[in-house]
Amino acid sequence: RQAVFSEHKTPEMATPYTFDTHAQGPPELSDILGREKRGSIAMDGILRSEALVRAISGDSADFAAGLTLLLPTNQAFQQLDEIPEDVEKVLERHFIPQKVTAEQMKEGVTVGAYEGTVLRFTESDGRVFVQADQRSPVEVMGAGTRAGSGTYFLVDQLFV
Repeated sequence: RQAVFSEHKTPEMATPYTFDTHAQGPPELSDILGREKRGSIAMDGILRSEALVRAISGDSADFAAGLTLLLPTNQAFQQLDEIPEDVEKVLERHFIPQKVTAEQMKEGVTVGAYEGTVLRFTESDGRVFVQADQRSPVEVMGAGTRAGSGTYFLVDQLFV
């Protein structure tokens, strides 16, 4: 049996993407993120993009080196006057096409987001922050939640 997400189909998505509900092995981010209530608004945006759905499902060559997701919380969206029309592009700034550990973040690693934004991590007073290009630094919360297709960390702001 497969779950089909056709209600989120966009003109760019030729066919709806399906998740295998009888998959073996460790859960993928797609399995775990569906239960992350603090990021439900972001998940709605992710499900509108075939590329991002494939990334969290472990089915994307673009993320062959791993996936680190800086998942915006619902609070991040609630700080905005309105959800951006290009929410999928905004969310691509939160997807890193490689594994970045909490330790690497503390060491101040610089990486590129999926859509090209430069993300710089820093540590201050035991807390980790990420700065997207010249935007204000945003705190990265927690040590990350791992799954077969990558790791996600929560952030309370969108990189808009």
